[in-house]
Amino acid sequence: MALKVSGFNSSALDYKIVYFDNQSTPTAAIQENVTGSNGTLFSVDIDNKSGSIAVVRLSDYPSPILGDATAGQADMFWAVPATTAKRIEIPGGVAFSQLNLWTTLGGVALTTAVPASNGLTVTIICS
Repeated sequence: MALKVSGFNSSALDYKIVYFDNQSTPTAAIQENVTGSNGTLFSVDIDNKSGSIAVVRLSDYPSPILGDATAGQADMFWAVPATTAKRIEIPGGVAFSQLNLWTTLGGVALTTAVPASNGLTVTIICS
């Protein structure tokens, strides 16, 4: 698993950068509480280098359980076509308590889809 979190603290702005590399070090698991604390999500950058559509999923549910109608739901998800990069900006941000991240293959809209190893990198900017 290649999950890296860098925090920056200044008098002007406190923020974290979460970088998930599911391309170089693939993992088929939910990355739980990736920031280690609550915060506000401002942007998500997704780079899909794989040959198929992939989906990035975020959940604000403590200890997500895949397949569960409540605990396995993604609160936000974005499909990214093969060999495409996408940036999602959230003006004003969206608050979260515990940010969980996973990626899936295929354009399955079901929010309970199982995590998959794939050619994605995901960069999250949050406070």
